Amino acid sequence: MTTGNSRLFFLVSLTILGSALSADVLEGNYNVTAFCTVVPVGTLLGSIVSCDYYYACTSTGPVNTSCSANYSFDLANQKCNPTDQVTCYYGVENVCASITGKGWVPNTGTCNGWIYCENGEYAGNGTCGSNQKFDEASSTCIYGKCPTVLATTDGPTLTSNCEVVPPDFYFGDTIDCKKWNYCTANKSAETGECTSSAFIVESESCGYDNNNVCSRVTETELGTATGECGTNGAVKGDSSVCGTYLQCDGTYWQPLYCASGYYFDTLNQTCLPRQEAVATPGCDRCQYATKTWVNAVDNSTCSNYLYCKNGVGEPVSCTSGNYFNEEKQGCVSNSTLVAYAADHGACHGAGSTSDNSTTTLSTEDNETTEATESGADEK
Repeated sequence: MTTGNSRLFFLVSLTILGSALSADVLEGNYNVTAFCTVVPVGTLLGSIVSCDYYYACTSTGPVNTSCSANYSFDLANQKCNPTDQVTCYYGVENVCASITGKGWVPNTGTCNGWIYCENGEYAGNGTCGSNQKFDEASSTCIYGKCPTVLATTDGPTLTSNCEVVPPDFYFGDTIDCKKWNYCTANKSAETGECTSSAFIVESESCGYDNNNVCSRVTETELGTATGECGTNGAVKGDSSVCGTYLQCDGTYWQPLYCASGYYFDTLNQTCLPRQEAVATPGCDRCQYATKTWVNAVDNSTCSNYLYCKNGVGEPVSCTSGNYFNEEKQGCVSNSTLVAYAADHGACHGAGSTSDNSTTTLSTEDNETTEATESGADEK
């Protein structure tokens, strides 16, 4: 496991890895590369996809770095710690696992959304009232307005810079070189402006623009991304997150969220229970999954599936002539594919062509394929 206490380690050993990066690293509207320009080299930034990894900022860009098994990234302490000691909800299969009795946890991707838990299980969700936001530290709604997300692309939504930048930490800005940002211990964002010409990122203090320290200014605000639209009220699914969809406000696509256990259905243009929903192609069906192996969105052969770890899927495929059956947790013969696809939205329409219906059957056609065939034994 790599810890974040030594910036020297990252300057020496990770800069080489970071030199291979050419394009911006993005997680939805979170431009990790841009954030790395406003924090000192060696800073560790969080992910809004998974608690299992973080980004180490080098002089040439961010480097995706994983924690060891059973460890999660602890943003406040800038290192990986045992998962049961870390408060993190991104990509977690059961966000209520740490709640004994009754309690509330944040609905990630929203500023004012909450999930209600009872005895470690999901029991409901909702949003705070007008001019309120959910406070993770106190697990209650408090007075305050959520920041405006100007635009978004497919994928998770960053609603506050303090979701990914450590607390008690000053960092710069990509719009105004004089501006500084600060995250409090309870993840509240504060801003200010230097009286001199620039905020110096490496020293986390105000100074003068020497040696092109203001080159980070790109006119693109942190936490925004292009996503213009024209038809007010139009909706579409998110190709990364099955339980999220986008609605046009007349200018930009804005993110909306299905209830826990529901996905956006592309045919009915509404949220439906996870197994019923004809989800958006490409979205990760490990979200809200309770099994290790789940169907990927595959309306052709239903042979593609995912290995789930903390709500994030790794793609796997069945061998020819078989499809993946989520209930049986394995690859089975195509002989039952049409019936399976009829009530499993992930495979909607699969098996309806002659290519999928002419497989020669045997006495073992309805038995689950061994893990060695599906590749599951390699995980």
